[in-house]
Amino acid sequence: MAELVFFRSGTPLLRLPIDRDRFLVGRDIENHLVIPDDDIADKEAVLELRPEGWQLIDASGRGTRLDGCVIRTEAPLTDGAVIHLGKRWTASFHVGHPTAPGETRQQAGHTAVRSTEPLGPRPIRLRWKNLDGDVTSYLNPTDTIGIGQDEDNSIVLQDEYVSAFHARIFFNKSAWTLSDLGSTNGTFVDDVQVTQAVLEPGMRVRVGETELRVEDGAGTNDELCSTDQYGLVTGDHALRAVLEQVTRIGATDATVTVFGESGTGKELIARAVHQASRRAEMPFIPVNCAAISKELMESELFGHERGAFTGANSARSGAFEEANGGTLFLDDVGELPLDVKAKLLRAIELKEIRRVGASKPTTVDVRIVAATNRDLHFEAQSGRFREDLFYRLYVIPLTLPPLRQRKGDILLLAEHFLRVRSPGRPPILSKDAKDKILEHSWPGNVRELLNTIERAILFHREGRIQARDISFPSPMSTPSHDCTIDTTGKTLAEIEKESIRIALRLCGGNRRLTAKSLGIARSTLQNKLKELDLVS
Repeated sequence: MAELVFFRSGTPLLRLPIDRDRFLVGRDIENHLVIPDDDIADKEAVLELRPEGWQLIDASGRGTRLDGCVIRTEAPLTDGAVIHLGKRWTASFHVGHPTAPGETRQQAGHTAVRSTEPLGPRPIRLRWKNLDGDVTSYLNPTDTIGIGQDEDNSIVLQDEYVSAFHARIFFNKSAWTLSDLGSTNGTFVDDVQVTQAVLEPGMRVRVGETELRVEDGAGTNDELCSTDQYGLVTGDHALRAVLEQVTRIGATDATVTVFGESGTGKELIARAVHQASRRAEMPFIPVNCAAISKELMESELFGHERGAFTGANSARSGAFEEANGGTLFLDDVGELPLDVKAKLLRAIELKEIRRVGASKPTTVDVRIVAATNRDLHFEAQSGRFREDLFYRLYVIPLTLPPLRQRKGDILLLAEHFLRVRSPGRPPILSKDAKDKILEHSWPGNVRELLNTIERAILFHREGRIQARDISFPSPMSTPSHDCTIDTTGKTLAEIEKESIRIALRLCGGNRRLTAKSLGIARSTLQNKLKELDLVS
């Protein structure tokens, strides 16, 4: 997988994997990486993967500097290339190895499939004494622990010989690492002064006059210990129960449907189902049903023969054939066109598909995992979703709780993202920054939290993230007096039309933001605009 490492004034700040074939960078919140800097254009640059390799495309209209040369249109990206963004930012591009062990790339969806081996060692704990008696702190591979007198540390010590920010413990690649932060009196491990050391259970860490004992934390205080099973980081009981279900259903081929709000991690759960199954070594093929036009959806799923329609110059296999022997993930399954839903039902029931333009069906062995942010049961009862297909999909339902219901996971995930996105030593979250993060409602769930942490890494100073570095998308405009809908004597269609019209105005005509504010897919909004005659 390719990645970008971002620098400010020569200092590496953010390591960002590129997990899609078209990656947008700019100031506008619709970009995949948002840099809220006035020197950055709304759409600054695009990185695009083509058959011949990665390309850099200027989107600013003023040119983008690549390895010292100004690119007016586009140019190839090579491993180690340096991209200049605005006046202060640079990013080095690294190609990665998409065919390395544990990662494959399939044709449909072009999504890299990573192995999800559990990360790191078992948890450890630190035990020490302070004025209140014995204290124990449990550490997980996702934690970064600051030690010192300042209240912004995770472990605050009432010891006059300990510096404000004395030392830090974090998980680095394969081991727990202790790092002295330039303290006045030094950091000692088993009576040896160190600047950096690998920690193991049984060791003694001394800072000032305080001794912290390192112990094995596995199997202790289960409520405080998180899990990173299948690559998902959580300490929440509800989500851990979902992961236990994933493990139990691994031996079956039953159809699974994952329910949850946008950004809760439905695709991660789908990948976990795949990894827990006997199909783990076979392809995992994701299809975003909301991102493909109605006209192309049948071909995307079932493939087509040469000459089946205008532009079909060669035969092409669809997602079902690409996933043969493995798992097919149908994201936003509620957005499928009605005629395709009928063919999907047949494919699930008979385990055979027919390419567009083909005279004979093809047998496939595919496990279906679907996902949606809709209430499909209500949709089926209302006649907006095929009831027979609903019951075919609703064999094993898995429901993901939103982040606002997983308060204990918010800082846990924030620390995890700091660790995996920082190219070097991860910065510390100040108390004010933590408070600001905890006070937010996180309507975009884990995806929004990740984007927020990425921005904070880019803008923090001196190894600490302050509250001012934490920013959230601002509403396009403030609702005015004419945003209230008078429902008196109006039909449901008229109320719906007025709601969409107001949402469009508040979002400045931006259809993606409008769809998000209404809680519907963009394709659904497009259909509603045509149906209600709101297309200008």
